Amino acid sequence: MPTTVHGMIKMIWSHPANRGRRGRALATTVGWQAYKRLVGRPFDLSVYGGMPFRAYRDSSQAGRFLYFGGLPDYEEMTFMERFLRPGDGFIDGGANEGMFTLLAAKLVGPTGAVHAFEAVPTYLDRLRDNVRASQLDWVTVHDVAIGAEPGRVPFVLNGVGSRIRTEADEATGPEVSVRRLDDVLPERPFAMGKLDVEGAEHQALLGATRLMACGEPAVWMVELVDRFLGRYGSSRAQLIGWLDDHGYDLALYDPDRNELTPTSRPSAEGPDVLAVSRRRMAWVRDRLS
Repeated sequence: MPTTVHGMIKMIWSHPANRGRRGRALATTVGWQAYKRLVGRPFDLSVYGGMPFRAYRDSSQAGRFLYFGGLPDYEEMTFMERFLRPGDGFIDGGANEGMFTLLAAKLVGPTGAVHAFEAVPTYLDRLRDNVRASQLDWVTVHDVAIGAEPGRVPFVLNGVGSRIRTEADEATGPEVSVRRLDDVLPERPFAMGKLDVEGAEHQALLGATRLMACGEPAVWMVELVDRFLGRYGSSRAQLIGWLDDHGYDLALYDPDRNELTPTSRPSAEGPDVLAVSRRRMAWVRDRLS
């Protein structure tokens, strides 16, 4: 999120989810900022057509719901709405308080399965509360981080985010368990996975090579930010090459045209890129059409 008032107003005004409601979005933003400062008590938002989501004053995800008309990550979430079907499997790596977990749970329904991974105790408690509030029995919450090898690692808390601690970090946080996706996830089809692990995306995917060899999931939603990936010894170029070697092509989704466009050099400042299993690309396109 932008740190200046001007930057925040510009983002809210230009966000595609706020088309036709820009004035209301700005008024809601002012109200939320005032509420955090003057009242501060948590309350429940209604998201995704009626699911409760607890809004805490320090919650970045609650704020994004309020700022951006219910679909904070517009391109990615619109893709989910058009691609996911009842009965699908979904992987949420770095679930935080459950913004993507709840949307996926709504879309795949009780016949589907959502596996959400969150290691930080504060966010883990909020994630579980949000899942429990809607009685989402088909969501499994894993209280671990995901990586290339099992073990334990220190985390660092960075404002409203968190990530695996590096030698360059001065701040400290809790020590958490790390598991490989290949070791934790059940043997069932997965249509889609989302990774938001602050630069450890390559490490997380290294722990999912068995799944990916089978084209599971068909689609990964990942960030490709050099300064984040560099924390853990990777880069955009390395991760793009690794995905290519493991049978995944990169694509961007245009929600206005409902089209996937192949890309070899996605913008570092744009939406998350989609990595689509080469063998399942036609299936993915068929679903969208």
